[in-house]
Amino acid sequence: MHTKTRVMDSVMGSGKTTRIIDQINKHPERHFIIIVERQTEVDRLAAACPNLISLSEVSEELNIKRIDALELVASEGKSMVSTHQLFTKWSDNFLNSVFDWGYELIMDETISDILSIVPIKIPDLNAYIEEKFIGRCVGNKFNKVKLLKPLLSKYGDVEDRIKNKDCYLFDIANDIDDPHYQLIQAPRSEMFTVFQRISVLTYQFKGSLLRCYFDLHGINYQLLSIQDGEVTPYKDELGLNFKDKIDIYFGKLNHGYGRDIGSRCWTEKPNNQKVTKKRLRNIYNHWKKEGITSEDFLYTTHKSFQKKVHPSHIKGLKNKLNVDYADTHKRKNMTDQEKRNVSYLSQTIRGTNDFSHKRFLAYMSNTFMDPQIRNFLAKHDVQIDEDSYALNRMIQWLWRGCIRNDEEMYVFVPSKRMRQLLVDWLDGKPISA
Repeated sequence: MHTKTRVMDSVMGSGKTTRIIDQINKHPERHFIIIVERQTEVDRLAAACPNLISLSEVSEELNIKRIDALELVASEGKSMVSTHQLFTKWSDNFLNSVFDWGYELIMDETISDILSIVPIKIPDLNAYIEEKFIGRCVGNKFNKVKLLKPLLSKYGDVEDRIKNKDCYLFDIANDIDDPHYQLIQAPRSEMFTVFQRISVLTYQFKGSLLRCYFDLHGINYQLLSIQDGEVTPYKDELGLNFKDKIDIYFGKLNHGYGRDIGSRCWTEKPNNQKVTKKRLRNIYNHWKKEGITSEDFLYTTHKSFQKKVHPSHIKGLKNKLNVDYADTHKRKNMTDQEKRNVSYLSQTIRGTNDFSHKRFLAYMSNTFMDPQIRNFLAKHDVQIDEDSYALNRMIQWLWRGCIRNDEEMYVFVPSKRMRQLLVDWLDGKPISA
């Protein structure tokens, strides 16, 4: 089956979601599956489209798992909406229903972890390969693996991933005599071949891992834009329309500590964690003259080091709330006021409006693609654009703040590289090839 894939690449606020709603309501005879980032967007779309079923509601009403609700609704050919969490758990039964009913897939925002490392220790993985618990699929050019024998109970999650996803074996040492294997997981590639049509709604697609995934599997796509609610030939408007709304800090807090400031390797050093914590405190104090409060402030850094750099001495910045927001179950039980007081947000998060009141944002990361993901893609001749990838992550994160409401926002980006990418984007300068 030939699948037509279109990528609607337009700047935030250009009406991409509004177009989804119009399309679904104008064509009730068609079969849609909508994948969005957050449950709040599920609720919004289900309320706006009478023929669109929320899988979370079906799950609750019938007291069944969402994956079972997915199969049930698909078997009946009904249009549905759910979160990205279900995207990598589609069964053969579901894919057969997709093909039989001629479903169309709409992805609102790309999936940030569509390619990621499977959490298994290298010595354990090497042993599983040697002892033939895990074997290579014959004829697969990416070294896809299959399960030959059950794994130890502590790796039950890894076993599930191998069963339900595409997991690729990658030798990070590139040494035949002494391999150091790692597993890279991705959604099953056949997911993108059974749909009648696929639409991806995003911005800066060229910097996303989904673009890399499409190129890896030779999935052709048409790049388009949306202007005034209409589909147009692709044109990157860049950030010119937002230049007067984003106030970037250019003072002395940006100086020193080397060119790698904010990278993962730099931040993992204890002394640099202290530097990051101090800078967060200082930029907060600097913004006091602009009327900052703890409720207005949001920052990001590499997730592994968040607790080490959190400026807990600033009144109102409660680290516990940050941890709770990262936990899906705890987030559901947070009050609106508790969400407003969250001060840390992972740089990979998208599709949430919970922080549109934030006026002061500190992007403390110098963002690069995971080196093993990058090496895996490079080995298979996928073009890597680290600056586009970094700009993609930074813009999406900044757009959690009040700029999404077209309000003025103050931004601190201590990494010279990241700051220049943002400045060039706001000046309308494309990234050099």
